[in-house]
Amino acid sequence: MRNINQIYCDFDGTITKKDIVNTFFEIYADPKWLEYEKLWTEGKITSQENAIKQVALLPKITSKQLNDFIDSIELDDYFLDFIDYIKSKNIKFTILSDGFDLFIQKTLEKYNISDIQFYANHIIYENNKFRIEFPYHSTTCDIGAGMCKCEKVKEQTFCYIGDGTSDRCIAQKANLLFATKNLQKYCEKNLINYYPFKSFRNIIETLEDNN
Repeated sequence: MRNINQIYCDFDGTITKKDIVNTFFEIYADPKWLEYEKLWTEGKITSQENAIKQVALLPKITSKQLNDFIDSIELDDYFLDFIDYIKSKNIKFTILSDGFDLFIQKTLEKYNISDIQFYANHIIYENNKFRIEFPYHSTTCDIGAGMCKCEKVKEQTFCYIGDGTSDRCIAQKANLLFATKNLQKYCEKNLINYYPFKSFRNIIETLEDNN
């Protein structure tokens, strides 16, 4: 722990209580989005292909519907405490998300933590419709992610926190790994060392114990 001064973290379903992109599709998209989601998790299409196909299934959505959805997004109950803790330890923190930047930006602003650095796919909302761009895509990404997380990591020693399919590659490179949900199952299956967590309170406690 003493050699780690950078933590990278997933957003959807890790920092947030729910996977907000999936929740958004559940509410608004044609149910066919689930077919693409299954193909992605099975490795039959890339994350980028999946996002393009799913976004295309969204109907016109009013700004009120969009704002109401963003207002409903909740962070882990202990995430703000976690941010205060790592700031007290001078540990840098960056969000790496294969989700949508608009949701992340507006949520961080809502919780008054908009100074947190993040990288994500660029979702554009115009005339009540959405389109997506991939400013951080890499043709060499091992898992075909829309946002290549590994490319953003420059440190030789770092900690990673995640929960799902988009975290599998970077999880194997982390010196200290916190995993939950599907990422935890993946680590168990592939014998990857990790610390399990249910909330950011568990992460604070583990970091403190290893400090």
